[in-house]
Amino acid sequence: MDNAGQWSEEVLQLTLVNTMDQWVEESTRYKGKEEPSLLDLVFTKKPEPTSNIQYLSPLGRSDHVTLELELQEEDGISYRDDYKREKLNYAREDL
Repeated sequence: MDNAGQWSEEVLQLTLVNTMDQWVEESTRYKGKEEPSLLDLVFTKKPEPTSNIQYLSPLGRSDHVTLELELQEEDGISYRDDYKREKLNYAREDL
């Protein structure tokens, strides 16, 4: 299996194991005369859809639409602050 196929399989397994749902239903990439495709995804663990996903114009020279949505935060969810320290800065070549 190639890297793309392996990555696709890992994403599929992640969504199945965590019972996640994907809510983007319209095409999100339009490039020239190519057939539009759905490449941008939004996964949640909530059984009901997110409130109103808007498909807006691309930013800059991108061929992907801009997705705008509102997510409700659930009580009891905690977020780690240390994720910022773990993030690599590719612009500065912190590899």
